[in-house]
Amino acid sequence: MPDDAPEIQISVPPEMQVGVYANFATVSAQTGFDFNLDFIQLVPSSPGQPPDGHVVSRVKVAQGFLMPLMQALASHQTMIETTLRETQGQGEADQGGEP
Repeated sequence: MPDDAPEIQISVPPEMQVGVYANFATVSAQTGFDFNLDFIQLVPSSPGQPPDGHVVSRVKVAQGFLMPLMQALASHQTMIETTLRETQGQGEADQGGEP
């Protein structure tokens, strides 16, 4: 966020604080201006059968918000991967291995 941007106060209603688990997502165009992001929980089914998918949240997103969202996700993923590499390297060094 730019330095001169006003700070946004964000609150999460109590019923949403726990969140929902999703391990799959789909993107579909709602209109020429926005998209649906369906967050889905895939659950195993009978052996040999595809998993069952249950939409746990549907979020309508403005087209102009997609790029900032993807950039934020990529940035956070990079931070997580860097932290994991550093942690794993530190663990190897503590055990006398090569970092």
